[in-house]
Amino acid sequence: MSITPQAQISAQDKSYSAKALVSIALAWAFDAMDFSILTFVLVDIMKDYGVPLTLAAAVSSATTFARLGGGFLGGLIGDSWGRKAGLVISIIWFTIFEFLTGFSIGFTLLFLVRILYGIGMGAMYANGTPMLMEMMPAKWRGFASGLMQSGFSFGYIFAAIIYRVWYGDLGWHAMFYIACIPALVVAIYIWAQVPESSRWRKEKSASKSHSVPVSHLFKDGNTWNTIHAALISLIAFGVTYPINIFYATLLKQHGHFSPAIVANTIIILNVAGIIGNILGGYLSDIIGRRAVLIISAIGTLACSFVFQSISTDWERNLFTFLIGLFSIGGVWAAIPTYIAEHFKTTVRSTGQGTTYHFGAAVGGAIIPLIVSGIAPSVGGLAHAMTYSVAITSILVIVLAVLWRESKGSVLE
Repeated sequence: MSITPQAQISAQDKSYSAKALVSIALAWAFDAMDFSILTFVLVDIMKDYGVPLTLAAAVSSATTFARLGGGFLGGLIGDSWGRKAGLVISIIWFTIFEFLTGFSIGFTLLFLVRILYGIGMGAMYANGTPMLMEMMPAKWRGFASGLMQSGFSFGYIFAAIIYRVWYGDLGWHAMFYIACIPALVVAIYIWAQVPESSRWRKEKSASKSHSVPVSHLFKDGNTWNTIHAALISLIAFGVTYPINIFYATLLKQHGHFSPAIVANTIIILNVAGIIGNILGGYLSDIIGRRAVLIISAIGTLACSFVFQSISTDWERNLFTFLIGLFSIGGVWAAIPTYIAEHFKTTVRSTGQGTTYHFGAAVGGAIIPLIVSGIAPSVGGLAHAMTYSVAITSILVIVLAVLWRESKGSVLE
């Protein structure tokens, strides 16, 4: 039985979609791994450079602020030159500065290098996510979103493994040398095997302008889409980043647990995050993006007391899993799809990169600083984390109620 040309094209498109899904999810996972390693060594930075927790945490916040600039600049590249070129350039950029992090011989140099690293991290998401959403069939877009977003949890697990296996023998500097290798391999694979987004190529060939219409983010009815995408990103980062940044430190400093227990707890958190992302992404294709977000925020709110219950093994493990399922996972499962579905192709990379990383810069950078700053006055880091996660979970629910459902929409 012969295969029709249309069937051949369909089979080829499926192959390209699968390659894009796997490679972009891995790129995000290794990007997140490189970023997350820093959370395991905050205590070492404090000790080696003689800085307090707030200043050590500011390294992560500075990286996150830099992601906003990277998301905007990377988005401009993606909308002008193509998603693939922007993606590969951004991966190579952040691997270079990940490697150079290990050479930091002082706190000031470390601070600068991590800012430059953040630019590449922001640009990677600004190109990888729109490219993936444009290459996936509409009925699987939510699942792809959840699977790709689960890459952050995979990255945290990879970071925990590196910490557990090599930290004791090689020290914290060497962890950054090891971490930069996998992402570089993925960049080479994407350049050689993954095609450019056909949706971007079609739009570019039909466009008479070679400039990126950044102003379109606030024209033709897009103003609310842009503002809402930025707000939902901001609050979602406010839910998850205090957990990502401080949970390992809480376990080490206040729980006095061994590196093995710290690593195992973080692995539980992020295994649950992977399950929550994939399940939430799948469900968002059935019950909608809003419903998944609301359910996940309610679950996060209910489990927000976990940080005050880390001394008992079963409580720590059970509620670590649950809060990972709902916050690291479910809250984020539908957000990449939501943002992509509310921007046109001509400005999708710029819009996605800018609004997502605005959320990272404000919610992911400022809120952890607030948490570390108020900890002494509210009874410690555990209480500060609980209050922060609970309040931001409530705000997620409020914003979701105002959210226009976008499930199944056609990308313009």
